[in-house]
Amino acid sequence: LANQAAMAINACLLNEELKSQNIELARSMRLTEGILSSMGSGVMLLDGDGRIQLINYHGAAILKMQREKMILQRLIDLFPDAAALTETDINLDQREIEVQVLEGTAIPIGYSSTSYFGTEGKQEGVIVIFRDLTEIKALQKELLNKERFAAMGMVVAGVAHEIRNPLFGISSIGQIFERELRKPAHRELVRALLSETKRLNRLVEELLIYGRPTKLALEPCDLKKLWEEVFDMYRDEVKKRGLRITGDYGMKPPVAYLDMNQIRQVFFNLLRNAIEATSEGGEINIRLLLEDQFIIFKIIDTGTGIPAESIEKVFDLFYTAKTKGTGLGLPICKKIVEDHGGMIFIESESGRGTMVTVKLPYRSYEKENARKAHNVTHEQMR
Repeated sequence: LANQAAMAINACLLNEELKSQNIELARSMRLTEGILSSMGSGVMLLDGDGRIQLINYHGAAILKMQREKMILQRLIDLFPDAAALTETDINLDQREIEVQVLEGTAIPIGYSSTSYFGTEGKQEGVIVIFRDLTEIKALQKELLNKERFAAMGMVVAGVAHEIRNPLFGISSIGQIFERELRKPAHRELVRALLSETKRLNRLVEELLIYGRPTKLALEPCDLKKLWEEVFDMYRDEVKKRGLRITGDYGMKPPVAYLDMNQIRQVFFNLLRNAIEATSEGGEINIRLLLEDQFIIFKIIDTGTGIPAESIEKVFDLFYTAKTKGTGLGLPICKKIVEDHGGMIFIESESGRGTMVTVKLPYRSYEKENARKAHNVTHEQMR
């Protein structure tokens, strides 16, 4: 009886210990799950055969798959080009690969792989920590483009200054010849020379605008009035070609705090592009939208559109599909809009027209004056 009682007591103690261990194990599992779920990176545990034993939700989201469908699947069966994730290398802390996910999309992934050892010190698998580098790569590309364009802007501005003086001399001499020459054939040649000189002068002006350091003269800007001024410049051409300009651009938007001359240049360039692309009798629609702290203009034409292979290049310096284009109009628009803290996008389809979206931030002029007055008062008190 004593032995039976002792065995019963031991069994109870063992059950209590097992219950305590199970509770502790469950708590540890919940803690691990919580840590993995809150991580901003993907975490994956592969066994010796490369099968996925564990992956957190963020990791599954990066790879565009449901977590439950990945467990116990071989990684290379799901993603054949991800075999490098299973390789550990103590000499390389952070590595990068591209992984093809759903619909053939390639995602740049930064990762590090570490061997996982069991209780006996034997390698049983690999722990992979990884993250999506798409946004980082985009930012790096944007920064590189800005640095490249800034350097190019300085070069073209220098070249433009060198061209401007002799161009002025050629134009002056041409005007003298035009007045003094008597033969019609000679006068026609001089007119052609002056026409080309005028075109080159416009190119020089655009080069100087693009290469000039950003210095915004911010002031309260009536965008409705600004559009009217731009329309006046093209009124005769629009009437002559029978174009229709429609939309709600006539509505009075909030007062924007912008550089009026530079934004006028943006509207001028965009409307010129729309007019040149639209055939006689076509329509140009200008829409006004408000979004948070942005005023949005959409310039939509029924013109020839832009081929898909060219849409990525339209903001590149000197790229143009026009026979007489300079390739500077849209880069200048992009530079001015981004200098204001705005954005510009182009959507187009060949043969179906183009839509240009310009998003400009605005601030109340009264609020800006109040802010300046507050700052001045604060400085005086100090």
